[in-house]
Amino acid sequence: MSGLTLHVDGERWRHHIAHFVARHQGDLIPVIKGNGYGFGIPTLAREASSFEAECVACYSAEEAAVIRSQFQGDVLLLAPQQSLEEKWVIHTIAPNSEEFLEQKPARFVIEMLSPVKRHGYLPTDIAHAITKFTSTGSCEGLAIHLPINQKSSITTWINNQLNELGRLGISPKQYQNSIWISHITAEDLIALKKQWPGIRWRVRVGTDLWLGARTSLTANATVVDRHRIAAGERVGYRQSRPGAGWLIVAAGGTSQGVGLEAPARDLKSLVKSILRFFGWSPSPYSWNGKSLALVEAPHMHNSLLFLKGDSAPEIGEEIGLNVRFTITTFDEIVFE
Repeated sequence: MSGLTLHVDGERWRHHIAHFVARHQGDLIPVIKGNGYGFGIPTLAREASSFEAECVACYSAEEAAVIRSQFQGDVLLLAPQQSLEEKWVIHTIAPNSEEFLEQKPARFVIEMLSPVKRHGYLPTDIAHAITKFTSTGSCEGLAIHLPINQKSSITTWINNQLNELGRLGISPKQYQNSIWISHITAEDLIALKKQWPGIRWRVRVGTDLWLGARTSLTANATVVDRHRIAAGERVGYRQSRPGAGWLIVAAGGTSQGVGLEAPARDLKSLVKSILRFFGWSPSPYSWNGKSLALVEAPHMHNSLLFLKGDSAPEIGEEIGLNVRFTITTFDEIVFE
């Protein structure tokens, strides 16, 4: 019996990916990290291999090792960390890199300090970094990690940074005329290519690539058990009394990401927080187009749901599940 299943309309999903790859004309760097955007890292590594990606990006050395078992191209590590002495690994260098690198890497990119302010060099420090690390390795480009919620076009900021590098005497040849960039809009990318035709813009993309064809992906949960309950009957850890109907025990709990949400600062999140204080939890489960109420917050591996009426899903039947794929661990991925 399956738990959580991700059903993939393979033809539609791969059509989207093929269109995305073609649009970037060899400059796409697929990002494969974390839970593999719900698919798992090995699955996405195989997909990247199938469309002959030159390089993919991940966060950690551990992820890189998993990718390498399915993909034979280069792997960019997105964060500074312990050096991997492998020819296929490209490291990211930032001001704190010396804390992680026991020896200088053979291949690397230099991270610029972007408006995100996570880590990176200011233009005035980049020349020193290039000189220091190219004494034993090859600089494969500059890296820029942009904000997701950009208030306006980011091209002005990038143009200013590159112009400043030029004024400081740093030639694009020193970073192989390449910039590795994340979260750039299509419009801004077009503008930058026109402004800087001699630079290769290597676009790192994860969510829009793997989850861009959202309607081709369907998440389901298996009904593990069900019970008829009477009015006034107590159920669950909290011994609540949902009423007369069905208690549905569904696969999926906090250990797989069900019931978890990314932090947000908006009115909707505030309202949800207040309602949770009084015991309400939004349900990601549905059956026949109808939302199934959570009896209480999801348990570690299962969730208790309440359904009024005479009919209910059978044990072993799949019901709908609306979750964020980037935090959900599925038991099975089914390509259809």
